[in-house]
Amino acid sequence: MTDVTASIERAPRTARKNDFFHAEPLAWWLSAVLVMYALASLLDNLGHTVAKITGSTPDEVLFALDGVLAYLVVGIVAWRATWASVASVSCLITSVVIENQGAAIITALVVTTAVVATATARFIAAHFFVYLVWIFMAAFFREGEFSGAVFWNLFIPVLIAALVGAGIRHFRLQRRRSEQRVRDLEVLNVRLREDERQALARDLHDVVAHELTLITMQTMSRRRSEDVAELHQVVETVEDAARSALHELRVLLRLLRDENDGDHPRDVTGAGLAIGSLEHVVTSLAASLRDLRFEPDVETTGDLEAMPTTVRGTAARILQEAVTNIIKYAPRESRCLISVTADDHELRLRVTNPLPSSQSAGARPSELSSGLGLRGIAERVSLLGGRARSGPEDGQWVLDVSLPVDGRDAL
Repeated sequence: MTDVTASIERAPRTARKNDFFHAEPLAWWLSAVLVMYALASLLDNLGHTVAKITGSTPDEVLFALDGVLAYLVVGIVAWRATWASVASVSCLITSVVIENQGAAIITALVVTTAVVATATARFIAAHFFVYLVWIFMAAFFREGEFSGAVFWNLFIPVLIAALVGAGIRHFRLQRRRSEQRVRDLEVLNVRLREDERQALARDLHDVVAHELTLITMQTMSRRRSEDVAELHQVVETVEDAARSALHELRVLLRLLRDENDGDHPRDVTGAGLAIGSLEHVVTSLAASLRDLRFEPDVETTGDLEAMPTTVRGTAARILQEAVTNIIKYAPRESRCLISVTADDHELRLRVTNPLPSSQSAGARPSELSSGLGLRGIAERVSLLGGRARSGPEDGQWVLDVSLPVDGRDAL
């Protein structure tokens, strides 16, 4: 199973030369409002300036220029707050020269709010340093001495604008975190659905493959038999296998409909559907092999029923798949081994059977093999942190599985 709690890591963004001036873009509607306000105020100010330009004093021209610069800076905020902050220095200087901060203070409030809300920490510090210098200069230039009234009339609005910007920045960050959390949850949901789908696919494979393989091999091995008693035995075996498959499918349907009645505990790891006595599972599988003229040797050691439910369920499914593979591929009437050993630390499974001959007496492997059995075993074992090994060894096909039980309580 994939680790559903793993978070998605993003590659760090490459550093750029203008990181100091980086600022998050404003919302499009807010940018549009600022641009329209700046244009309307600028046109109005230019109209008054042109009407009174004749005979105006240098101070009046500077006064008009200060207003034009202030509204231009407000328009630049819609593009990028950092560049607006840099451009605002011009109108700040003009306001100190004409000793009138009426237009500059409006610009200072808008720019400060935008900078604190969108710019980097280093730029915010530089912005406040420049603005504090401006406030002190404006307070000292007024009447040739420090004016506390001017200082506080400028400092307090700028401070309030900074607090407003900090609030906007906080909510922007919260929104970004919430959006990221939603994306992570969507990914987690996809992974959970995929893991559940794979678990159901494994269970469906185990339920259908074993019983249908048993039915297929029973019918094909005796289809030419004229012994009525033997045919009756085949019918009984096929009936039992069909009933077992139907029972397991009904359990699976209850799980899909979330209608589990408690008789068959739901295994959220996909280890198994209906979990009963592991010894009974081993005995039933050995009986199935004998019905098909195999010679199974069964070895059980330790208290199998003391194992946790999940471990027992996983072991049952693994043994079922191993026996299915014996029925499919091992030579008929061959001797095979099913060994189950339990202790305080692990549950060990070992299943061996002779390698198949070049000419199969039954159906061809391509007809019965899905290629999912060994992969399903590996997936089940990995869910519990166990080890699985399979392959040819001294003319035998060997499956060795170790399932840890340390620190696991029965479900």
